[in-house]
Amino acid sequence: MTLTRRSLLAGATLAAVGPGLKISLAADASAPGDILIVLFQRGACDWLQMLAPAGDTYYRAARPTIRVPTTGGNAGLGVGTLGGTDLYLSASAPELKTLYDAGSLAFVHAVGIPTTDRSHFVCQDMMEKGNADAGVKQTSGWLTRHIASAATAIPGLPTVSSGANNPASLLGDPSALAISDASNFNVSGGTTNANIIRAINNGASKYRKVAGETLDTIASVQAGLKTITDNSADAGYTGGALSNSLRSLGKLIKMNVGLNVATVDFGSWDMHNGLVGEFATRTTEFSRALAAFWKDMAAYQNRITLVTMTEFGRRFTENASQGTDHGSASGMLVLSGNVKGGKIYGTWPGLAPKQLVSGDLAVTTDYRQVLGEILVKRHGEKKFNAIFPTIAYNPLGLMNG
Repeated sequence: MTLTRRSLLAGATLAAVGPGLKISLAADASAPGDILIVLFQRGACDWLQMLAPAGDTYYRAARPTIRVPTTGGNAGLGVGTLGGTDLYLSASAPELKTLYDAGSLAFVHAVGIPTTDRSHFVCQDMMEKGNADAGVKQTSGWLTRHIASAATAIPGLPTVSSGANNPASLLGDPSALAISDASNFNVSGGTTNANIIRAINNGASKYRKVAGETLDTIASVQAGLKTITDNSADAGYTGGALSNSLRSLGKLIKMNVGLNVATVDFGSWDMHNGLVGEFATRTTEFSRALAAFWKDMAAYQNRITLVTMTEFGRRFTENASQGTDHGSASGMLVLSGNVKGGKIYGTWPGLAPKQLVSGDLAVTTDYRQVLGEILVKRHGEKKFNAIFPTIAYNPLGLMNG
């Protein structure tokens, strides 16, 4: 086996580490370079509940027990119109409406993969590799191709996934590092074991060099945690899974470790049964965590672009268990200091029977158009076709830059 810091730390709180140099820490919110955060709503979030055409006659008929109402105590929050259809944000996401009204957040509706597949595994794999049904299939992650196209070595920790493992979007990137909690970033066994590893690897061999670089990286992050001003306790994080991930990521951003790309997962959106209560619980955490993160990142907002994605949407018609099954089009949101927010983007396809595709909301915006615009306008991507070779660059106009 080829020795890498990745193999050295297998089973540790750090899942993967890229090429190692000691990190130069300097907490500076004005440092150059945008930070792209990709948040994957795994399980296929129902965006006809998240951002619902609540007044539409066809919608009301298709979802008699689970639909988002327009009146009453649990009424949806009106946010705008797309294609002449009024859309209502879930009542469980008032914090997102506040961000939207402030111009920091934009929605894209009827977006997704041009595919007829309904498999979680297949569609997640397609989306994370930048594929669709048509065209040559890519085998590396779309983020990996973007990082490679820049051909610029960024010192420190340029690529981080906030979880136990790196997602497929980072497949093939040797610099990608998985940190589930920055505060506990260490080898298995903690500082005691780290000191032992360093003591027995004091030398010039390749093995000892890898061990030393790994421990230097860990020590630098631990030192950085002591230097930052951490006001995250006042931001409104809930203590839920997404809040914890974003809070940890925020600490790395404040440390100015050279972060360029980050990924976050927030799953359990596959709601085939009893959707209403489960969706409200999940959406509450989703909304509060994003709002808390944005408050926590007040000094860094002009450098951050956070985009969400989910493998597909849900069936237009509710099932017999008051849930929804696997469908087609879904939605995305973009939270950024450089988004043209307070607006819903995309093309509304309509919900009349003849406008549906196999009974589902039609995909009218390819998800790669949204990702591509962010890469080009905020990350200086000059080789769009190297990232998404089977589609043309076609921005929606949602980003400044």
